[in-house]
Amino acid sequence: MILSNCAALALVGWKPVNERIITARLYSRHAKVTIVQVYAPTEVASEEDKDAFYSQLQAVLDAIPSYDIKMLIGDLNAEVDGGRRGLNATVGPHGSANSTNDNGERLLLLSSTNGLSIGNTFFKHKQIHKMTWVSPGGGTRNELDYICINTRWRSSLLDVCAHRGADVGSEHFLVVGKIRRKLKKVQKMTTKRPYAVEKLKNTNLSRNYREELRKKLEVPPNPSIEEQWSLRRGTNKERWITEKTWKLIDERKMAKMEREQKRRLRCWRMKDEEYRHLDQEVKKSCRKDKRRWLQEKAKEAQEAAEKNNTKTLYRIVRELTSSRSSSGVPIKTGHY
Repeated sequence: MILSNCAALALVGWKPVNERIITARLYSRHAKVTIVQVYAPTEVASEEDKDAFYSQLQAVLDAIPSYDIKMLIGDLNAEVDGGRRGLNATVGPHGSANSTNDNGERLLLLSSTNGLSIGNTFFKHKQIHKMTWVSPGGGTRNELDYICINTRWRSSLLDVCAHRGADVGSEHFLVVGKIRRKLKKVQKMTTKRPYAVEKLKNTNLSRNYREELRKKLEVPPNPSIEEQWSLRRGTNKERWITEKTWKLIDERKMAKMEREQKRRLRCWRMKDEEYRHLDQEVKKSCRKDKRRWLQEKAKEAQEAAEKNNTKTLYRIVRELTSSRSSSGVPIKTGHY
């Protein structure tokens, strides 16, 4: 699971159950939210593997407090059609599959038993916005990834949709669910200038006067600086990626967009071959950049150690290990 900074502040704890199940619990305004992320066995897996997985998943769901908002998300490898079978609270009328497979039946049984609603089936979208997986050959597309939530809190789930534009180097598309829940802990704004501009909205000043003050508070950009320095892409942890690699990433993303726009299977496979080639080039370039960056940091750390510059040395160690030393705690005297 990858959390934003705001969600990380609301994190109560997380627990890896096994190689297929992981849980996380978050604070929210009205109730805690427990998310269960899963990767279910495929349809061709043995009955023993499926039974073991769903038994473990049922045990995890039983351990969640009843007053929590339960969310079951992930790759469930299930196909669910539009037939509701009298389970109107569990499944909606917008299932995308032609027929429900064995994993789909297991998902329906699990959801109805635990009071969950399969969110994907309650929202009407085009087929291209409901398919979450494409086969390596491009001939098969299915909806295998789902977002399920308590039936009691289903009104908080505003939408579930697949986004094909996200390039994550996977055969699965990004599935986005919009939820009307506010986390209890939020990150406070640290910059003062945007706060000053935002504060003007609560005053009784006229609109023209507010605009004049807003222009005074805003700092005009420096063209000379923008010409000399381009905006660095990625997060601080991705600073080792060079501009050449970012260019390859953009080309790979463009190739994927062009691939998804092809209607004929032959044209799709040609673009898919180009995309896979660029994907290999991106991974190769990333490994090369990371190796070069580590060598530079090691050289810089060696020079700092030779000059007895401990401050720079510890900074480099923290950058490489992403860890910080904890403050020392005095030990109480006592008998052992």
